[in-house]
Amino acid sequence: MADESTDLPIQSSSSDGDEVRVDGRTAAEWKAMEPEDRAKAFEKLYWFWHAKKYPPEDPYKQFDKPPIKRWYLDEPAIQELGHLGELCEVCQHINFKYLINCPLDQIVEEIKLGTLEWIVEHEKCTFCRLVALTLRDNVSPRELDTHVGEKAVECTIQILPMDTDTAKREICVVTHPAPEGMNNYKQSTFYNFVSSHVSSSDGGIYDRFSDRCIQMPEINYGLLRKWCQDCASGVCGAGFDSALDGEQPRGFRVIDVERYCVVAHEPGLPYVALSYVWGFGKQLQNNTKVRQSLEQPEALLERIGQLPSTIRDAVNLTREIGERYLWVDSLCIIQDDPSDKASQIGAMDRIYTNAMLTIAATSGNRVDAGLAGMSAGPRTFKQHVSRVQGILLANRVPRFSAAVDDSIWNTRAWTLQERVMSRRVVFIGEDRCFFTCHHRQSFYTEGEGIILNGLQRSSNAAPFKDLANLIPSSKSVNVVVYRNLVRTYTLRQLTVPSDMVKAFEGLTARVRPLFRSDFLFCMPRSEMDSQLLWQPSGSISRRHDPGTGLPLFPSWSWAAWVGEVSCSTAESLSRIEWIEDDGTRFSGRNYRFPAATKNNTMEALMYRWDWESALENEVPYYWEKKNPDHWYLHPTAPEGERIVGPNLKSGTDHLVFEAEASGSFKLGGHFLTFAIRDLACTEDAHTVCPIVFRDPDNYVAGYAMVPAELATKMNAEALYNVVRISRGKLFEQKDRGEGNPDLMDDSEAIATEKTHFPDRPNIETAPELRCFDQQRYDSKKSWCIYNVMLVEWFDDVAYRLGVGAVHIDAWAQAKPQKTIVTLG
Repeated sequence: MADESTDLPIQSSSSDGDEVRVDGRTAAEWKAMEPEDRAKAFEKLYWFWHAKKYPPEDPYKQFDKPPIKRWYLDEPAIQELGHLGELCEVCQHINFKYLINCPLDQIVEEIKLGTLEWIVEHEKCTFCRLVALTLRDNVSPRELDTHVGEKAVECTIQILPMDTDTAKREICVVTHPAPEGMNNYKQSTFYNFVSSHVSSSDGGIYDRFSDRCIQMPEINYGLLRKWCQDCASGVCGAGFDSALDGEQPRGFRVIDVERYCVVAHEPGLPYVALSYVWGFGKQLQNNTKVRQSLEQPEALLERIGQLPSTIRDAVNLTREIGERYLWVDSLCIIQDDPSDKASQIGAMDRIYTNAMLTIAATSGNRVDAGLAGMSAGPRTFKQHVSRVQGILLANRVPRFSAAVDDSIWNTRAWTLQERVMSRRVVFIGEDRCFFTCHHRQSFYTEGEGIILNGLQRSSNAAPFKDLANLIPSSKSVNVVVYRNLVRTYTLRQLTVPSDMVKAFEGLTARVRPLFRSDFLFCMPRSEMDSQLLWQPSGSISRRHDPGTGLPLFPSWSWAAWVGEVSCSTAESLSRIEWIEDDGTRFSGRNYRFPAATKNNTMEALMYRWDWESALENEVPYYWEKKNPDHWYLHPTAPEGERIVGPNLKSGTDHLVFEAEASGSFKLGGHFLTFAIRDLACTEDAHTVCPIVFRDPDNYVAGYAMVPAELATKMNAEALYNVVRISRGKLFEQKDRGEGNPDLMDDSEAIATEKTHFPDRPNIETAPELRCFDQQRYDSKKSWCIYNVMLVEWFDDVAYRLGVGAVHIDAWAQAKPQKTIVTLG
C-alpha cells in the first residue's frame, strides 16, 4: 500500500511492516542496484510523488519553485526509423503540444536539451534540425560554433508568453555560453506555425508548409495595399478618415509620384508621408534656387541619381500601393526659406495626422540606406518549418520590438512626433513589414498567403507601447501627459542640436489644448511656475551649438540640456510673482484665471466655483463642471479669456519674476547614500550631485540636484543664490491641510525659533529618508518644504544650476530677501 503521509508507493509485506518495499524494492535491492539505475529509479519515484502532490490541473499559485517535468513523456509514441517526423531520444520525451499551451507557471522551468554539438549531430530529428538551421542563420555568415573556448555550448528550452493569438506560449532555445554572434532571444524562439483560426483538419496546410524554408526577399506590395484598403473601408474601425485634424499650412506641397515632380497639394486629396533618418548622407533638397525646376514634370526623374535611396524607394512604394502623392520633408519644405520652414515645421502634427499612411523607414540609419526588400537589397531572413508530434513549429520572424522599438529610427527625436501623430503606419523592418493604426493596439505582420505565418495579427501586443496613449485626448492630468511626453522625447537623439525645440513643436501643438496655453522653449506657459521644477533622471549636460560652442536655449528649459529629464507633477503652491516689461505683476493664478478676475476677489471666487477637484495617483487635478473629461493641474481658463503670460523679457530668452532668495546657506557635499542609490553618483564617477544646503549650525536644511558638469566646477569665488519657487509637501505626505491650500499663510506654519526632535532618525545614518535633518526640522508639519532653485549669477542674470527643496523653518531662519530674478 502507499504511505498516505508521503503519497509515495511504499508497501509492507506484513501487518507489522517487517519488510518495507519502496516502489516494489526492498532496501537490500535498492542497495544492490547500479548507482546510475538507482538514480533513474529514484528520479522516476520523485516524479510520481510530485504528480500526486502537485497535479497538472492544480498548478502552482506561487512561482518560486518550478513545476518539474509535466512536459515529460514516459512512453513516447513509437516512431518509424528514418521517417520525416522522427525525433531523437531526447526530444521524443518532450511533449511539445503541452509546451505551446502550458500554464503560466511552466515559464520558470528550464528543460535541458543537451549540447549544441549533440543537436547538430542529430539533424535527422525534426526539432534538432529546426534548432540547428535557425541558429546557423542567427550567426550567419559565421560558422556555428559548438564550443566557446574549451567549454561545450549547452542548450536549454525556456517557455515564454506568446504575444499573438497563435498559441499561448513559444519555445525559446537558449545557448550557454552563447556562441559568438548569437542573440538568444532574437531568432531562436519557436511557435505553433498554423494560426488558431485555421482548422487543424486541413491536412493540405500541413503538407504545404511541413519541412519548408520560407523566404520573402521582397516587400509584398499587394498585402500592404490590402491592409490600407481594409483600414480605410472600416475593417479596423469606423470614423477614421472623416475628421482630419485641421487645415494644412499655407504652401503645403507633395510629390506627384506619377509625374515625378513637386506640386501644390489640393485639399482633400490623400497623400502618404515618409518618416526616416536623415543621418549625414547627402540628399537633394528643395530651396529657392531649384524650387521652380522641381515643379516641372519629370524633374525628379531627371535627378534620379541625386535622390537618396530611401526617398526613391518611398516614391516607388507609394505608387505600388496605389497612391499618387507623397510628402517628404527635404523636398516639400523650402529648406532655405525661414518663413516656409517655420510654417511647415509648426504644422508637423497636422501633416502626419492628415496623411492617409506613414511609411516608417525603420530598417535604415541614414537617408541613403534604402528600404529593405527594395533597393537596399533582398531580405535574408529565413523561416524554417518542421512537423513535430503532428504540429507545425517554426522559428519566429523578427519581433516588432526588435524591428521597430530597437531601431535607430526609433531613437531619433524627430521621429517621435511622426510616430505618435500618424493615423496609419507601415513599418519597413529589416526582414518584415508591420502595419498598425490608431484603431487598435494590435498589428499585422507581413507573411505568406492567407494564413501568413501564424503571426498575421497580434491581439495582445501594443506596437506603440507607451506611445499608444502618450497624448490621450481626455481623462488624464495635463502635467502627467506632459511628463511622459518629455521623458520619452529627451531619451532620443538629434543630429542637429539646435533642432531640439523645432522637433518638439508638433507635439506641443497636440498638447496645447490640454494646457490651454502655448509653449516657451518647450515649457507650457500656463504652468511655467510648476514646470520650472523639472529634474534630471540621470547624467545630463548643457546643449551647445557645435559651430560657436555657445549654449543653446535658456538654462531654465529642459530643452537646453542633453539627457533624460522628469517634469514635476507634484502639487505645489507658487511663491513667485511674474514681472512684465511694463512693470505689471501677475501671479501664476492671475495668468490662469480669466482676465476679469484680476483684482476682483468675488469674480475669482465665482470662477473657482465652476471647478471640481480630485486626486489621480496622488496628483491633484481640476475639471470644469461643464467639461468633466479634461483634467488640469490648476483651474485654467481658455486662452482667449485670460492674460497670456508669463512673457519673455523683450529681446531676450529671460524670464523675470520676484521671489525670496538666500545666500546664507553653506553649500557642498553629497547625500552620498541618496546619490548612489538613485543616481549612481559617486565621488569617483559623478552623474547628478545632490548638493547639500547647511544652516549656520551645520544641520542639513535642504539640497539641490546639480548636473555633474556644473557641480564639479562650483567654487568659492562664484555668486550663488537659492531662490524660492513654490511651497510643497514631502512625497509621502497625504494631508493637504484644511480648506483651500492656495489661501494658506506661510507665516502661520513657520517656526522662527530653533527646534529639536532627537527621537527622529539621524540624517547622517539615514540620509535617504528626508531632504533635511529631521532631528532639527519638523517633518510632520504639512506643506513643510519650499521647492527651490540653485542659481549662479553672471552680469545680473541668474542661470539655473539645479532644483531641490528646503525645509520652510530653515528658509525662514535664513532670513531671505525679496529679489528680482532675471532667469536666463
